[in-house]
Amino acid sequence: MARGDQRERDRAKKQKELDKRARSQPKEGSKESRNANDKAALAAKVAKKAAEKKAAEEAAAKAAEQGPAVVPKKKKEKKKDDSLDDLLSAGLAAGKKKSGKK
Repeated sequence: MARGDQRERDRAKKQKELDKRARSQPKEGSKESRNANDKAALAAKVAKKAAEKKAAEEAAAKAAEQGPAVVPKKKKEKKKDDSLDDLLSAGLAAGKKKSGKK
């Protein structure tokens, strides 16, 4: 069983070494071409954000034009008049009898 653990450790060690080699490979293209590609990607990202912001502002302006949203009022139940018996027995629990024991 100990050999299986050693294989796993060796595989992890080899994979780590391969990853390190892959990262150390030179990048493709010249520095100028990579910078130009990065600049173009950043410009596209900025343009997209500006378009989204403009669309959000237009939507907010359109919502402001229409006025506030109409919210219906909550209906309240009419308070019924309590009879004298209801008022007197409000604090009493139904079905319980008082015991004379103390």
